[in-house]
Amino acid sequence: MNLQEREVGDFRIYAGALDAVRGGYTAAVEVHRVRGADQPPEVVFSSDRVSGGHRFEAPAAALRHALDIGHQAIRLREAVAS
Repeated sequence: MNLQEREVGDFRIYAGALDAVRGGYTAAVEVHRVRGADQPPEVVFSSDRVSGGHRFEAPAAALRHALDIGHQAIRLREAVAS
């Protein structure tokens, strides 16, 4: 398992490349709102089978995909809020 965190404005993305049962890696992501909106921190998006459990050959590719999905979740949340 490979993990990576990234701060994006009021959010934190937790991305993971999980060992797949039949080889390779699957992408997982969780996005937390950690600041703003005068509310306690909350999970705004979570998936341990990003893209339906597609298997990536390299952990870096799975991490990159998970981070991309996390960024998309943040953009969608901000678009809905505005």
